[in-house]
Amino acid sequence: MHDLAFDAIHDEIVVTSPLAQGILSFRGAANGEEAPLRWIQGDKTQIKGVGATGKLSIDPVHNEIYVATPDQTILVFDRLAQGNVPPKRVLGGPDTQLALGTQNTNPEVTLGGGVYGGGNVPCIRIDPIHNLLLVPSRGKILVFDRTASGNTPPKAIIQGPVREGNQFDVYSPQLNLITYTGNNIEIWKIPESGTSTEKPLKISAPLGRMSGDIGLVLDPLHKEVIIATAAGNTVETFYVPEAFDASPASPMSSQVLPQ
Repeated sequence: MHDLAFDAIHDEIVVTSPLAQGILSFRGAANGEEAPLRWIQGDKTQIKGVGATGKLSIDPVHNEIYVATPDQTILVFDRLAQGNVPPKRVLGGPDTQLALGTQNTNPEVTLGGGVYGGGNVPCIRIDPIHNLLLVPSRGKILVFDRTASGNTPPKAIIQGPVREGNQFDVYSPQLNLITYTGNNIEIWKIPESGTSTEKPLKISAPLGRMSGDIGLVLDPLHKEVIIATAAGNTVETFYVPEAFDASPASPMSSQVLPQ
């Protein structure tokens, strides 16, 4: 499994399957050798190499699963889809500006099956409140309508917040995008149109020597940002009310320490 998402509304875990190039949905309380509730796999799905390099996200409000592929497409499936089914929408084409990793040009390397195992597909996020789809691409965030399909250009762009492959999350009520860069938690405002170059609010949150982030998730209930580290092999939790409250007035806050 190279990515997973949790559906808090329906209490389900959704994961990618590396060798099968598919998507599996399990009960939230699944334990042991338990069969999935549903699976999506086969030639009609257009899933290629997603197990090795793809990222997925779930929108439990609108019952949809989103999968980024190194084919430079984002596939959208019904949450209850089962078997060898085509996606309900496909977003991809030159006007989208999507750069979702690269095809593997070495025929001897077949991570996840086939020639689509190479590359580094970034994470994707959904804002179900404002109906937005957010995708990192070459040092910027592309903002699409949630229901965008085909060769559709982004409706908005944020310059600079996430380098390809870095993790981020979205707090929809405040239209905030939260990421981690260079020992700082960064809070960016999400525009609904146009190109934004607004600087982020930076909060110092060092992870320790040679310990970059490999995962980031939000806990809005406790106003916390949870970060999994690389070299540190730890999960660190920071209390960051600025990420969840109304827009702060100052451009920089003081350092916060792990809880």
